[in-house]
Parts: sequence; structure tokens; C-alpha cells
Amino acid sequence: MESNLLLVTQSGSVDALYSLIEEDPCILQKVDDLPFIHTPLHEASSTGKMDLAMELMVLKPSFAKKLNNNGFSPLHLAVKNQQTELASELVKFDPSLVRIRGRGGMTALHIVAKKGDVDLLTELLRACPKSIRDANANGETALHVAVINKRYEELQVLTGWMQRGRQKDDGSTEKHVLNRGDRNGNTALHLAAHENDHKGVKQLLKCMSLNRNIKNKAGMTALDVLQDNGSHVNKATEKLIEISGGKTGESLSEVEKMSVFLIKPVTFREYCSTGIARYRSQTSDGTREALLVITALIITATYQSAAQDIREVSDIKGAILEYVCQWGFNTAAFLLSIVLTFILLPAGKAYTWWYIFIAGPLVCSYWTLIYVKYQPLLFYFIYTPVAMGLLIYLIVFYVRWKRSRQEKVPKTKTELISERNETMV
Repeated sequence: MESNLLLVTQSGSVDALYSLIEEDPCILQKVDDLPFIHTPLHEASSTGKMDLAMELMVLKPSFAKKLNNNGFSPLHLAVKNQQTELASELVKFDPSLVRIRGRGGMTALHIVAKKGDVDLLTELLRACPKSIRDANANGETALHVAVINKRYEELQVLTGWMQRGRQKDDGSTEKHVLNRGDRNGNTALHLAAHENDHKGVKQLLKCMSLNRNIKNKAGMTALDVLQDNGSHVNKATEKLIEISGGKTGESLSEVEKMSVFLIKPVTFREYCSTGIARYRSQTSDGTREALLVITALIITATYQSAAQDIREVSDIKGAILEYVCQWGFNTAAFLLSIVLTFILLPAGKAYTWWYIFIAGPLVCSYWTLIYVKYQPLLFYFIYTPVAMGLLIYLIVFYVRWKRSRQEKVPKTKTELISERNETMV
């Protein structure tokens, strides 16, 4: 950076900056052309020149994403030099600055978690919530850094932020960050256990999404790492991990490698679940919504039909039509609508279990209504064809799965010889 520009930056005068630009309109562009340089914004951010820094953000926003020769952005320098107010203004102007990786892959969030400042940490998270997923060159998130540096208030802010997230991807973010391993496979819980840090372990164990039994690359769980301290192990911490479900690596079953899993033949259950998943992914949102409306109407109509009082039928023909055809087809439509609604649900265990809790009592109520209306013998007579139809469908589906697994039978030796002779002719 030119000496006159450096002097103006150190003075913090906006008027002096524009005087230089008037003399040389390309003075800021010359700085911007270099890939790594200590720009005027770097200098203003590190020294707390608020007015000049924000003016430079307007004139040259690209300065904010540039690293200096030491691998730091202006936001990094503002955080390192405790220019809290200026750092907050920078991220308000451009929230994406929080995710800029500097030296060692460190973001501003990593630096705050290391140095400590709960208010600034909260500001950065509010400005850019996804920054909590970012890891440095060692694979460490801000959660790792807070545990390593025993920043308990910052640790509480990070875990509290993740547990209170209500956006679409916040659940997966919480699981990802809490259970992410660094370069050596150590989660934040591993690191806290290694340091015999009772307070850190206790705070992490409050998180429901934390996996207590993840193994690092050495095959050790957090409990193994804690017990590796030998006679210095904190017994209270050890008991705390065990009570929360933590186990040693030896007591856990070996995790099956993905390659071993893929080599195995596809089971019937996997065949069914894969077919449902493919149908869901191929169904557009408009089609799904239309089908869900139709199934809801069918379920409502068939259930109301089952709840109506039975009619008096005098002749046998009318009884067959009433009992067998109507109630048999009514039940088939009801059950198929229940199944189709389940298939159309978005993927996820939460949707599945909620649907089971809701649809299960509904199906039981339907069957109870029918059973009360008719004598047991007539009840079984009506629904035997329905059960048989469902069984036949499952058998056909199972046969299709078996046929898809069958390998082609190799040709006999005589057939191979005859084919070779034909090609030679």
C-alpha cells in the first residue's frame, strides 16, 4: 500500500481519502488488483476507524473479502483487535463475511470462540447462522475451539443457539456440528474428555442430538479418551458420561463399512423402501398435493360410511350386495388411501412415526365400527376377500423382488462351442 494512502488510512479521515482519489482515481483499484495485500480497509478495521471503514465498504466491497499477507481479512483483524462495534457493522453490511476462511481456515466465528465475547459471537451467529457449520484446516468447528480454550459461556451460546433453531435445516445442523470430528476424528466431547473437563462435558451432554459413542480414528469413544487419563481421571465426569449412555469402544459392535454393506444382496425390506423412496422423489409437488387431497376425501367418505347405521335387507341378493360388495370395496378403498397417504409423505422418521400414531387409531376405530355392526362370522366372511387380495399383492411383489435377484444362468459348454463355430463360419 502506498505511503500516502497508508497515512490517510491511519488518520481515519474520509475527506483525505477522497482528496487522494481526486488526485489518482485508480489508487484503490491498484490495491484491489493484488491477490494478497493489507488494504486500507484492513488498516481501518484493525485500528477501529469506523467512518473510514464503512466508507471503504461502499467504495470497494471487494476489500472486505481480501486476505492480507498474514492470511487475515478485515473482519478477522477487527475481531482479533477487539473492535467489536466495527466488526458488528461489517457483518451487518455483508453477512457472508462471517464465512470467509483466513489463515489455518479460521473464520471470524472461530476467533471469537477462541478469544471470548458472547455478545459478538451472538451477533455473528444472527448475521450468518450457517457459519456454525464451518470448520478450519484441522476440521475444527467453533464448538471444538470453544471446548479446547475452555470458553464455557461461548460454549453455552453455541449449544443454546443450535438447540433453539427453528428453521428447516437446523435439526441437521445441530447433529452435524455436535457430532463432527476433527482431522483425528475427535468430536467436541472427545476433546472435553481428553482434558478431563467436567464442566465442558456436562454442557455438551445436555444436547439431545449429541452421539455419546462416536469413535475417533484411533477407535476410541469419549469414555475411552477420558479413562485414558489413568489415575488422573475425573470420576464424576466418568460417571456422568456413563449415566448419559456413553460406552467404551470394546462394548460397542463394530460399525459396518459402506463397501461391505453395498456388496450384500438387497433385502426385501430394502427393495420396498427403495421403491417407495423413488416414487416419492419422482412425484412432483403438485401431483403429491392433488393425490393427498383425493386420499383425504376418500378416507373421510369411507369412514363416514362405516359409521352409518346398518340398513335392513330382506332378500339374500340385497344382503350380498350390502355386506360383501359395499363393505368389502369400502374397506379396500379406505386401506389403500391410508397406504397411499403414507407413501406420499415426505421422507423422515418424524413424519413416519407421527403418521403411524394418527393413522393407527383411525384404522382400529374403523375396524371396531364394522365389527360391532355385524356378527363375527359375517364380519370374517366379508373381509376374507380383502385380506386375500392384500396377501396376493404382497406375494406378487415378493416374487418380483426374487426374480430381480436371480442371476443369469451361464450357458453350457456345448452352446458356447456352437456359438463360436457359427462366428467362425
